[in-house]
Amino acid sequence: MRNLPLIILLAVLCFASVVSAATYTGSLTYTPPAPPGTTDGLFVSGYSAQWPSYTVTLSWTVTDTDNSQPGYPWKYTYTFGHSGSDATISHIIIEGSQGISEANVVGLTGATLSSAGLQTVLSGNPDMPEDLYGLRFNPLSTVTSMTWTFFSDRQPVWGDFYARCGNKQNLGVNLAYNYNKDGSGAELGFLDPNSNNTVRDDVDPSAPAANGSLNFHILVPDSVVPEPGTLSLLALGAAGLWNRRRK
Repeated sequence: MRNLPLIILLAVLCFASVVSAATYTGSLTYTPPAPPGTTDGLFVSGYSAQWPSYTVTLSWTVTDTDNSQPGYPWKYTYTFGHSGSDATISHIIIEGSQGISEANVVGLTGATLSSAGLQTVLSGNPDMPEDLYGLRFNPLSTVTSMTWTFFSDRQPVWGDFYARCGNKQNLGVNLAYNYNKDGSGAELGFLDPNSNNTVRDDVDPSAPAANGSLNFHILVPDSVVPEPGTLSLLALGAAGLWNRRRK
């Protein structure tokens, strides 16, 4: 029985590893005609014959079951695209918490990370509801649909996104972000409550990550996951408690 504390330690660590395994999927879609209807999860605007006349979708999968990037347990996969042939994608911003940086992203495929940190309306994001902290991704080529994947040390929480087209053609900018209204007419999703885009007062849901969408929000990398040392201390505490009781 002398090895029981060690057994408890290993058991707690194994249990923590098992219970943390999770995979979440969800999507938001806009279908014409404009403006978005009650079944749409995206606000889409632009030249009437382009994005507003196409089906536009953002989907995501977030999982911690892929261990190929040690220290970065969460794998994020997004797909954004539309059903038309015009107005290809310029860039897509996925929200993150204040302080997010390129160091929080590894193993990126399917896109380039052009910037990480504060993304402003004035830096090429017209009609984005307000400034936000996030990751700005660019497609690898001229496309109307893109899928990209990256690993992060930040666990999934509910947040927002913004996308815009890359060719104005003197017809205006096509854009999309998560937004709609509930049955009572209350606005949900990416908001600007005080109508000042330089003041970041949008509030995202604090509920745990889950499948689907919550109030027209998507899963984004935000809070740093607990370090392995935290779980180790928990296990050592349990083993110490058993040892004290034995004595």
